[in-house]
Amino acid sequence: MLRRVGHNSETDSLFIALVNELATGMLPAAIMAATYCGVASFIAFRLKSSVLLLIAVTGTLVEASKCGLKRRHQRALNDGPWTRRRALRWEMAHAALTFGFTVHIGWVAARGFLAADPAFPVLVTGLIFGYCSGAVTRLAFRPLIASAAVGIVTVPAIAAAAYRGDATSLVIATMFTVFLCGGLETIRYLYLNTRRQIILRHDMATLAKNDPLTHLLNRLGLREAFRGVAAEARGSVIAVHCLDLDGFKPVNDQYGHAAGDQVLLAIADRLRAVAPPRAAVARVGGDEFVIVHGPVLQPGDAERLALQVDRAIAEPFLIQGREIHIGTSIGIATAPPGSLELDPLMAEADAALYRAKAGKGDAATRRAACQTINPRPNLHAGAVS
Repeated sequence: MLRRVGHNSETDSLFIALVNELATGMLPAAIMAATYCGVASFIAFRLKSSVLLLIAVTGTLVEASKCGLKRRHQRALNDGPWTRRRALRWEMAHAALTFGFTVHIGWVAARGFLAADPAFPVLVTGLIFGYCSGAVTRLAFRPLIASAAVGIVTVPAIAAAAYRGDATSLVIATMFTVFLCGGLETIRYLYLNTRRQIILRHDMATLAKNDPLTHLLNRLGLREAFRGVAAEARGSVIAVHCLDLDGFKPVNDQYGHAAGDQVLLAIADRLRAVAPPRAAVARVGGDEFVIVHGPVLQPGDAERLALQVDRAIAEPFLIQGREIHIGTSIGIATAPPGSLELDPLMAEADAALYRAKAGKGDAATRRAACQTINPRPNLHAGAVS
């Protein structure tokens, strides 16, 4: 079933989002623990079985531990970036406690059906249906865990009811079997539906934060990425490079917008190639780009990156069989992180960019003019220039 529903094809972001859904449902888990404790303890006392009483206690403790795990998982959601490996560890922890609890329910259910008291099958039937309905709705986004949990709970009850052999018990065993098959199909349906919703939500978030042509960040995405760069810099210098292309408008005029789009795509690829690791690269206008990176550890690193960008863009572009040359002007602003926001740095880098363009004179030289400035003193202290 898992292969059919595409479990093996989950991307990292989808897998993490689905696993983190396991942090929800703490109240239903607590209610299930109390219900199990009541039913299992009642049967244990009526049967005067110390073994069954021990199972009642340990099962309750396991489900209580699962509530605690959900609480810790909720707190961990805001604790640093998530990776697939980290999410997998949480999934395994949830699976272990889930299977531990279902083994206890399955034992109690089987014992209830094998007992002579006619009230016990009614009690365990309610317990089984209560747990399975919750598992199907609350665990379907992890179909392997949900399917195994439902099976572990119902199969012992089916076997015990069939073993009794009377007509009523056989009907109950048949009904449980049918419901088990229906539950597995419902898990498959809910998983696919949840998966589609999360993928759609991720796609919408990506569209909201990325340029649709180049797939670089847009202004909104850049604003969010700036916080990540500031955190990565850890008190060191941050640099903002504002780029404006020289000679791009004639490309659109002479060869059409399709050729211009191909140039922009090629420029985006070159900027990704030269940008430092974990830098934020954005397209903020028609032919305007921004690179935000940090930490800048050595004086002159920002200028060296500007020269690398200049050389990368100065290389000719082969578009529609034609060799096209584009230049760039670059303005740089540097500042330490902290309370400083992106907008003041962008304004300073833009001002440097316009001074660079004004100082170049003839744009046909296809060379970048880079100016580095310090933000105003009231913005920060200790700028790199």
